[in-house]
Amino acid sequence: MGTCGTKQDDKIQAIRNQLKKRMENSIFSRLFSINILNRYWGGIMSILIKNATIITMDDKVGTIQGSVLVDNGIIKEVIPHYPGSEPPIRAKETIDGSEMIVIPGMTNAHYHSYSNMLKGTTSHLPLEIWSLYTTAYGHSLDDDDIYNAVLLGVIEMIKSGVTSCIDHFPHVKRSEAALKAYEDSSIRVGFAPMMHDIPDHHFLPVELPISLKRKLDDISPVIVNEMKALYESLLNNWHQKNNKIKILLGPNAPQRCSKEMLALCKHLSEQEGAFIHTHLLETRIQKDIADVKFPGGIIGRLQEQQLLSRKLSAAHSIWLEVDEVDILAKHGVSLIHNPVSNMMLGSGRADISSYLQAGINLALGTDSSNCGITHNLFEAMRFAVMHSRHEQSNFKEWLKPIDVFKMATIGGAYLLGEEKQRGKIKQGYEADIVLLTRKSPTFAVDADIISQIVYYESGTSIESVMIRGEWVLKNRKIISFDEKAILQSVKDKYESLIEKSQSSLQLAEECEPHFSKMYYKFHHNLEEGNV
Repeated sequence: MGTCGTKQDDKIQAIRNQLKKRMENSIFSRLFSINILNRYWGGIMSILIKNATIITMDDKVGTIQGSVLVDNGIIKEVIPHYPGSEPPIRAKETIDGSEMIVIPGMTNAHYHSYSNMLKGTTSHLPLEIWSLYTTAYGHSLDDDDIYNAVLLGVIEMIKSGVTSCIDHFPHVKRSEAALKAYEDSSIRVGFAPMMHDIPDHHFLPVELPISLKRKLDDISPVIVNEMKALYESLLNNWHQKNNKIKILLGPNAPQRCSKEMLALCKHLSEQEGAFIHTHLLETRIQKDIADVKFPGGIIGRLQEQQLLSRKLSAAHSIWLEVDEVDILAKHGVSLIHNPVSNMMLGSGRADISSYLQAGINLALGTDSSNCGITHNLFEAMRFAVMHSRHEQSNFKEWLKPIDVFKMATIGGAYLLGEEKQRGKIKQGYEADIVLLTRKSPTFAVDADIISQIVYYESGTSIESVMIRGEWVLKNRKIISFDEKAILQSVKDKYESLIEKSQSSLQLAEECEPHFSKMYYKFHHNLEEGNV
């Protein structure tokens, strides 16, 4: 036995020496230490994806042919080598990547999970009127509806390569149901319950009959002390759970929060180190009314409360002045572009190219199912590129495929403070990895690979997805929970949800003419009947 073992060891050592010489003579030896041979030869590693095309999103490396070694949820090595050659590593599981493209998992940086139960309900109205109806439906959601809504969205996201999301969650008293669903799903989430104590009819210049105003006032928001207790509970019980759940502070919007609510947000952020996520200047009416009501407008309100910082991310951010962009850039605020919902709600066109030039970190979001299309960042990237191109724009400033791909990967990780943990295929980063097959129409032509992904991919090329080294989608099948059971449960509960919503919908219908009148007067200086 001893002699056999010695001969075998000598044979392995001879092969190792040959490989060392080959690597030393290779161009790749300049990039990666030959020590990987000694570190991993004969080891039992977790997962090896070999001979793949790897879009690393690491500027120093770029797109390479090679292998990715994952161990204990971490990317242990990214090993460049010639196509078809064998990396000198053993692993518990080996994936043949010769017909695969490896990309980092993407982050859906602004999203409302509850809306997944409301597809097709209110997609034809501007925001101020749309909000009446989405709020009406939302009041009728129970814990089971919320649980189903979260997992329904996770199905869409995982199947389109999204491994992390920020859920700006309005139904704060049902947060536990949502978080339980996220825990069961294995996806990462920055969960941001909405802080909100000023309703729209108190901020907007809408003229309501006293009876209607009273009805709306009876829908009482969560007051500051209640919100403080709720957040303290969530931060204690859920923050950083399983290294996948992060609690964010989620002011609905600066104009929808009292000074006391914004002060609570500031206090909790400092005390807990929590990041902050909000809506910002989504429509022109918000911009113009805020400029009158608040010294320095919305941005001035955030400055006054000392909320502008690296920890703040703001969705939409359409109606920003040039000096406001500079202020946000100076404070390190991240902005989230939601091109689909901005168009669906007629909210306006964000000047994303100028934000990029100002040095602002940008990410992408899909917003709500009932004011968007799907929670598919391939689609959002495509719309973002098109959104920057119009007849009055300078074509030299149009967004390029690499710009939006960075938003979907690096940008989303950055705004959560995780830019050194996620968003790249890089040694030491957490293994959030998406595998796409080359055997699809998207990649039939061997051209610029990032352009192909942005312009032509829809998610149909995705074969498998891992989050922190664990497969959540394998061979196009969700394996972290029972997809069929969730889809059936959604179907079973939908009819009762619509029935439960009728009284709230009636109130929304009573309010709509008054909000429509406000909208027409503000935007067109017209009465609704004269349009």
